[in-house]
Amino acid sequence: METKEQYKDAEKRTMGTIEVREAEGDEMVLEGYAAVFNSETDLGAFREVIKPGAFDDVMDNDVRALINHDPNLVLGRTTNGTLKLEQDERGLKYRVELGKQQYARDFYESVKRGDISQSSFAFTIDKQSWNEERTVRSVDKVRQLLDVSPVTYPAYSAATVQARDLPPEPEQVAEVSAPEQDTEIQNLQPTTMNLNEMKAVRAKHADRFEELVNVAETENRDWTNNEQEEADLCKREVERLDGKIARRQAHEDMIARQAQMGGASVSEAKEINKINRSFSLSRAVQAASFGKSLEGAEAEWQQEAAREYQMRGLQMSGQIGIPASALYRAGAADDFQAGSGDGSGFVATNVPGVIDALRTPTMAERIGVTTIANATGNLKFPRVSVKAAGTAEGEVDADAAAGLEMDELTLSPNRVAANTKYSKQLILQGGAQVDAMIARELAAGINETIDKAVFAAAYAGAGTATNKAGASIAYADIVALETAVLAAGGSLAASQFVGSPTAHTILKSEVAVANIRAVVEGASVDGYATNFTPNFADTTASQGALLFGDFGLGMVLAFFGGIDLLVDPYSNAGTAQIALHVNKFYDTDVRQSGALASVYNFIA
Repeated sequence: METKEQYKDAEKRTMGTIEVREAEGDEMVLEGYAAVFNSETDLGAFREVIKPGAFDDVMDNDVRALINHDPNLVLGRTTNGTLKLEQDERGLKYRVELGKQQYARDFYESVKRGDISQSSFAFTIDKQSWNEERTVRSVDKVRQLLDVSPVTYPAYSAATVQARDLPPEPEQVAEVSAPEQDTEIQNLQPTTMNLNEMKAVRAKHADRFEELVNVAETENRDWTNNEQEEADLCKREVERLDGKIARRQAHEDMIARQAQMGGASVSEAKEINKINRSFSLSRAVQAASFGKSLEGAEAEWQQEAAREYQMRGLQMSGQIGIPASALYRAGAADDFQAGSGDGSGFVATNVPGVIDALRTPTMAERIGVTTIANATGNLKFPRVSVKAAGTAEGEVDADAAAGLEMDELTLSPNRVAANTKYSKQLILQGGAQVDAMIARELAAGINETIDKAVFAAAYAGAGTATNKAGASIAYADIVALETAVLAAGGSLAASQFVGSPTAHTILKSEVAVANIRAVVEGASVDGYATNFTPNFADTTASQGALLFGDFGLGMVLAFFGGIDLLVDPYSNAGTAQIALHVNKFYDTDVRQSGALASVYNFIA
């Protein structure tokens, strides 16, 4: 029972080397480095460094040497002297004297042959620190060292294995070194490399093979045995990665097509809803703040979010992730338009749980901006910059040029981030209400930034912009906006007004003026739905700004992956607070400028 509890929150890293040594008689000895200091490693969600001295307080722990972290295959133990640990300037070194068990003999032979070449260690964290950008975690103190283990598979398939020529010392037979690489085995398997990383690893192996060929040809000699082995390994790795790259490319192409088509199967939707109902944000924050591993629904969504980010060439920085598939409910395609759509793709007002609260849509989405929920890579759209025009001609007259001109709209991932502080007592209290409150506050910060970007882009890119130069607004100005959008091909039935805070004040004060009295009524201008928002900011050069348009035709908004949450329990520990940093990737731009019109710089 004690072992199970110890391993419940354990993290594992694969980053060391193994050496086979033969002592006098038939004694079998393995030596290696289970951990390497100051070696920065990419864990996907963040990068990590093991600091010198991290193991100072655990050198007298009851540590086992295991095969692949399997407690049924024990090679040695510190308490009986068969396993010895020491720290040097490089890292945590171990030496294990093997017994005469058949599995130990077989394993020793595998290491001696070079089939097994790397070491790992299992541990729990006591103290950690982060850099200012929250991208690199330093493991400063290990709370408990559970085992050191030679391992069959490294955490990353990028690990290269090189057989080195060694000095002719009698006891030393072979040494196989592995790159100083580490990862969380339970979260990141070898397949989690994204496409670009795979191609980079393949290129390294191919370059090394070419280098071996060139050296032998330059020196006019054959390969040594070690060079032949290394060349064979490079060749096998290139061939293996070629297959993985082809499969991953096909997978990403399928994801891109699915993102464009939208929707999910009934079984997928049921599974997503099931996990969403089990997900607890406060429980995830508690685990992350105490340095524990996520479990259950929280762990499943974190792993899925990490895979989503990596497939898009992005990197998570937090310990908690929510994938896009959990945020966007299955619904009718293109059914998000104001007035005509039912909004089945998101929950606007009914927020029963934490996932739905985090997915509360932006105002941009609510007014009908075309939204791509799960974008992959850079998106490029053909865009009509000058629409085609036809002319009436006689039966045998020559036709005229249509005048059609097109350009391109490109959307690339931009990160939006926000942070909020909560008391530790509130987080520990937990529960659905606390989850929903935290989620709504985090979503509000993200949505504010995205709305500001959307409306700033719409205002700057409006096809028609009227400067009142400090004059009063009139009904004719309202009609001119509607006419401009209609003439450009926009749908008045799908159009809305969006106003800045100053525009709201001015228009409300204009109600007493005869030509405005019937135009401004409640939440509408000239009968069109109207939204006033502080996220449509007044510029310093204008005293009011009013947008009108068919926002579904005029704007596009893309989200790249889900939500990434970083829990920081340290920066505000003196005030018993926990900071939550939320990250999301998005981009927005004008799709058709003619569908948007604005009037600005007007006064009461």
